[in-house]
Amino acid sequence: MSELDIRTLADIPTRQAAAQAPATALEFAGSIVTYGELEQRSNQVANAFINDGVAPQTNIALLDRNAETFFYVLFGAAKANLCLVTVNFRLTAGEVSYILEDSTAQILFVSREFLDIARDCKARLAQVEKIVVLDGDGEQDGEIGLRRWLQGQPDTAPAHRAPSPTDRAVQMYTSGTTGHPKGVMLSHHSMVCAAAEGLSVWPVMHEPDAAVLATMPLFHIAAANLCIAGLYAGGRAVILKEAVPKEVARQLAAARIRIVPLPPALIHALIRLPDIGSYDLSHLDTLLIAGSGIAVELLKDAQEVLNCGFALSYGMTECCGGITYLGPRDCVHDAGHLLASAGKPFGGNRVRIVDAQRQDLPVGEIGEIACQSERLMNGYWHRPEATAEAVDGQWYYSGDAGYVDADGYLYVVDRIKDMVVSGGENIYPVEIENALLKHPAVSDVAVIGVPDEKWGEALLANVILEPGAAVSGKALVDFLRDSLAGYKIPRRYEFVDAFPRNATGKVLKRELRAQWR
Repeated sequence: MSELDIRTLADIPTRQAAAQAPATALEFAGSIVTYGELEQRSNQVANAFINDGVAPQTNIALLDRNAETFFYVLFGAAKANLCLVTVNFRLTAGEVSYILEDSTAQILFVSREFLDIARDCKARLAQVEKIVVLDGDGEQDGEIGLRRWLQGQPDTAPAHRAPSPTDRAVQMYTSGTTGHPKGVMLSHHSMVCAAAEGLSVWPVMHEPDAAVLATMPLFHIAAANLCIAGLYAGGRAVILKEAVPKEVARQLAAARIRIVPLPPALIHALIRLPDIGSYDLSHLDTLLIAGSGIAVELLKDAQEVLNCGFALSYGMTECCGGITYLGPRDCVHDAGHLLASAGKPFGGNRVRIVDAQRQDLPVGEIGEIACQSERLMNGYWHRPEATAEAVDGQWYYSGDAGYVDADGYLYVVDRIKDMVVSGGENIYPVEIENALLKHPAVSDVAVIGVPDEKWGEALLANVILEPGAAVSGKALVDFLRDSLAGYKIPRRYEFVDAFPRNATGKVLKRELRAQWR
């Protein structure tokens, strides 16, 4: 697939070490790992798995914040032909236990920070045979430090365990906004293809010593993909344990970062650092806007302060990351309506908009977004019915509502299941939420449909106010009159302190709706 003939994740450290062993692969907390060292350490991990008798395609799991050890385990598992289950470190012990039990993971890698959760899970689940403590070196009942586990293991590649491109490489769990999370099985081919297609829109990564900055949790596909793309290209992946504005600014300058993903809240904090002008950010090529979009004024300010390109994408774990891309040419503050889009499909990806019968809809008409990609998942782990519902042939049906304009740009409107039908009209809450967020008193908002005798469903806006702010429902109705049609304006408002959210921060609208059923 590339000049180095990289076909699986296992090939990345091996091919790069052969080509440039002394070059830097990873940077973390002041330490540097060369490609030669990454190859040796991942080989030791693979040999330790084999020494433990772990069979090919077994699931093993990792629970930790961002660290360089993520890549030792990822590539080591690949070399032993195992599948890495990435676990969200924000989950409770019960939620982690569910994922471990569902995935049948036999070994859990964990830092000392989350060791109590790991012990709790091991006590519940007989299948978890061993805990490997990533920043430990001791040994006790059912636990062993990474250094001790690797002690004596050869740093040469194991024989006869190389994966095939179709084998499972990574299993990531969906955020579970509609119930228990599902394990998305991603093959080596999917992961390598995602890296290659990412580089098609990030050509700067082909430059010598180019670097990406890992700011988002590596258990997310977008974060993992960016780093893997950087290593696939032979560049550097600079890893932050936590994305604190001051440290982000420091690393952008010190590590000469070319590409970085940041959510709007962090962009806001970054450009308002009092000393932001003192950092040399001239190497920064593209800032990837993480999340659902960015306010025009914030983008304008960020363009002026950071003087780099901006981009955003639409995708999902089931298609191994981004499907569409709005690049720096289009992602500018004066792009008008185009800034509300998610861009166009890139690489070998395709998008269709379909009705409830999965028939194509005309340009500009809202329907369900269907995606075709070479990176499509192998399916949901142990959920054939859910797989059959979501995948038809080569197409994945996302459950997201959107439309495509005459120029091929995709606009994501809302989740299909969050659509409200009131008086026969289809209403997408995100449009209303975006309008309400422009009110200076509104900090956050979640609009849902609740039963209504006259209309079938009525709109209810759950509103979190800015600290110290006050506003009435009537004032918000008046505020919306100039921007929304009358049938889209909620007449009912609940002022709350917080929303129920899942572990990745998404609002659980099903729980909000349940209060009114």
